[in-house]
Formats: sequence, C-alpha cells, structure tokens
Amino acid sequence: MRIDLTPYHPGFDSAIATLEDDIVQGKGTQLKILKNHFLDRSVVFQKSFPWVALTEDDKVIATAVGAQTKLVINEQIIEAGFVFDAKVHLSYRRKGIGMRLARHLKDRFSKEGFDKNFTTLKLSNAPVIKVSAKAIGNIWLTPFLYLTIPTCAKIPSFFRSTGTDNFSVRLFDKEQLPVGFHTNFTSGLGVLHTWKLYRLKIEKISWLYKQGLKCLRKISPKHYNLLPKEKEVMEFATLFNHTEQNISSINEVLLNLEAKEKKFLLVCCRKGDSVYNHLKSYSINTYHYYMLTDFALSKKDKLAIDVRCL
Repeated sequence: MRIDLTPYHPGFDSAIATLEDDIVQGKGTQLKILKNHFLDRSVVFQKSFPWVALTEDDKVIATAVGAQTKLVINEQIIEAGFVFDAKVHLSYRRKGIGMRLARHLKDRFSKEGFDKNFTTLKLSNAPVIKVSAKAIGNIWLTPFLYLTIPTCAKIPSFFRSTGTDNFSVRLFDKEQLPVGFHTNFTSGLGVLHTWKLYRLKIEKISWLYKQGLKCLRKISPKHYNLLPKEKEVMEFATLFNHTEQNISSINEVLLNLEAKEKKFLLVCCRKGDSVYNHLKSYSINTYHYYMLTDFALSKKDKLAIDVRCL
C-alpha cells in the first residue's frame, strides 16, 4: 500500500473534518476535540507546517502539524519545533504512518534550524510514545499537569510559597498574535482564549464512571456538581504568566471569564510547586501530562513553555 505525505491544501478540508470527527480520546471518559477548521490551532503560531497522509486513491488517513515556537531553559531562549494535531485513521494505525509523519516533521524542523523539538501528551498515550521513539530515537518525558478551575470559584488570596517553581507558562512574541486571542490583567496574569482554538466535548462516560460520580456528588455536591455532564461541550481559557507573586490575584481572571460565560480555567503547573499547592483543592479535575522531547531535561532545569503549546 502506497502512502503519500503532502502539504495541507484547502481541498482536503471536508475529509480532514470527517477524520477528526471519528476520533475520541480516553476510555472511562471519552473526549472529542471540536474545531471549526483544521488550522484553528495553527493561526496563533507565526509559522506552521500542516501535513496530511493520503492513500493511492487520495483518501486522507492522517494529519500532523508542526509549528515554530520558543522555549526558555535555564534563562536561555531557544527556537524549537512543536508537533500537534497528530491523528491517524483507526483503520490505518500500526502501519508506520504516524512514524513517517514524525520523521518528516523532524526533518522539516532541522531544515528550519530547530535542534530541540517536542510535543505534549498523556502518559497513557503509549502509541505516540512508541512511534516517537522509533521515529526520532532518544526521547525524554517531562511531567506537568492541568488543573481545571471552575470560574465560579472564589479562591483566598492568602498564599504560601514552597520555593519549588521551575516550570512556568508564558506567551512569547504576543505582539504577533492575532487580535482577540488573549487577555492581560493588571496583576501580570494573562489568559489565552483557548475556546477559539478548540473545545472539548464529553462524548461518553462509562457506566462505571457514572456510578462513581454519583457517589462523589453525594459526598461533596458543591465540588463535584461542577463537573461537566455527558455530551456537554467545555469552553475554557488557559492561564499564563502565573507566578508566586501574582497567583493571589487569580480571582480577577475567574470573574472576567465567568462574565464571558466561560466555565473553566486551565492552569498548567507541576505537582508540588507553589501554584499547584495553592489551587489544587479548587480543581474539579487533574490531567497528568508530559512534554515528550528529543533532548534531555531534568527536574532541576528551569523551564518556560509557550501557552499556545498547551
């Protein structure tokens, strides 16, 4: 079977939309990513490289997008490649297509001069980890997590520092971002309007999970009644520029989003750091994620990632 890799073209839009609509993530709770257009996440990057995989009869069976971004590692600014929206049709998995796309984007990043590249994923996404290892060789996994904060929450301003914040989220080159994609606050906090890039639909919740949620809602109704229901579409923003110095001002962000009728704020941090300890009890869900990199990172490295990569 011959598979061709080709740059994205608007003529593929309908086929890509069908491919994306058929893909769900998770088991107990199945999530579907909703977008108005394949390139919605790409528009916030200065430079992106969308590719598709085609069969001999020009059927779209896979996609992947690479983009230019920045990382700051131990105060050093680095131009890097970021991979996202990597999807393979269910009927064409385990045929090396994802590996070919990964190698292709790796080669493209090399031509652009990026010698450090990464993606983000759940640790449970074993297929992507295996494909990446086969495609690019040595890989490293660096943990972080998402806290889901309801915008109706009221969080005390009292803050206790733990002094362990080596992970931060920034918005680099924000002057190049299209108008209307972020909000900055006087405290220094900012939010990316992630709902304009993609949304999450709770496609299905397994019977077992539903029973567990019923019990949790009886135990703590104030907390767990805020969890989204089956078939609900979540629109959210993602926090950036949060530090020990300004996280106590998060309520102004929550009030702003609540007024916009956005129910959730995602906060990326590391388990045990100051922001995590301050907000964890107000989070209705915690998603454990990893940066998968083709370069070594240690827990001691001070890392800043662009919010557009989350």
